[in-house]
Amino acid sequence: MLASPCRGSLLVVDDAESNRTLLRRRLERNGYRIEEAESGPRALERIAAAEFDVVLLDIMMPGMSGVELLTELRRRHSPADLPIVMVSAKETSEDVVESLRLGANDYVTKPIDFPVLLARVQTQLRLRRLSRRKDEFLRIASHDLKNPLAVILGAAELLRMLLPPGGVASAEHHEMLDAIALRAQTMQRIIEDYLDFQALEDGELALRATSADLNAIAEAIVGALRPGAAQKGIALRFEPAPLPSTRLDPVRIGQVIENLVGNAVKFCPSGASVTVRTRQEEGLRLEVEDNGPGLTREDQEKLFVKYARLSNRPTGGERSSGLGLAICKQLIEAHGGTIGASSCAGQGTTFWFRVRAETI
Repeated sequence: MLASPCRGSLLVVDDAESNRTLLRRRLERNGYRIEEAESGPRALERIAAAEFDVVLLDIMMPGMSGVELLTELRRRHSPADLPIVMVSAKETSEDVVESLRLGANDYVTKPIDFPVLLARVQTQLRLRRLSRRKDEFLRIASHDLKNPLAVILGAAELLRMLLPPGGVASAEHHEMLDAIALRAQTMQRIIEDYLDFQALEDGELALRATSADLNAIAEAIVGALRPGAAQKGIALRFEPAPLPSTRLDPVRIGQVIENLVGNAVKFCPSGASVTVRTRQEEGLRLEVEDNGPGLTREDQEKLFVKYARLSNRPTGGERSSGLGLAICKQLIEAHGGTIGASSCAGQGTTFWFRVRAETI
């Protein structure tokens, strides 16, 4: 299984340092990343500067009370965007009711029962993830899937009109079928990327490691992508070095290689070349080098970030999910490896990854 990621980033807001320290220690022990704020104004500064998954907010604070801070935060953030769990003394039930009315997601009472607190925090994290996934899926459905679906429907309608039952398909009809298949494949890849990324984020994607030949995996991917590269006028080459077999998941490593090579072909113009190389260097290293347009410094800072949009555009009208490189990063790190890129604008780009040389 993949290593469990940080469970979430929490902000603890309490004027008592001893309370903050106790919460920090217990929550960090359970895999959460914790920041602290000793007052309402300081909490506002923290939230403006960084993103938090849940805020634990003490009701009784001098100056700006927890209820007043809650009111201000709800002017800026919805309960789905920023879950807030109020922390209350048992005798202040009126404040709890008021806090829930003003938009608090939940509450716990002092002295804190930590198993209860952890369960309520986890519930808010799950609800927040579900809300974000809904928003992401709606964005994908309305943008990334809508356009290829329109092409499919349009081509299918033209075929229905132009090709009567029992008629002989012409070259033009076959071009329409090719367009339908291509757009359907695009939609399938977008959906698969989305599902893979959610599984990776949840730590639910299992690696099926076995003794595998990195060169053989890369050679198969290059062979499968070479005809499409040739259609764009791009030379796709493979330059393997002798490598030992190693322990990895061949399907997931193949997915990474296919994404890196596919991206190079996608963003290179006609006449460019893409070279895939392997070598043994502090483990097993694979590179995908192209002499295409390269990446700006701003683009390089956004690599491997989900839904990042770079300044370069595909040269053949291709589309992508915006998740491919983020998935590659997580898959390589799940293998205990590293991934990166080097580029100069106008001089091409080299993506690479390295995995351990580990025998079974």
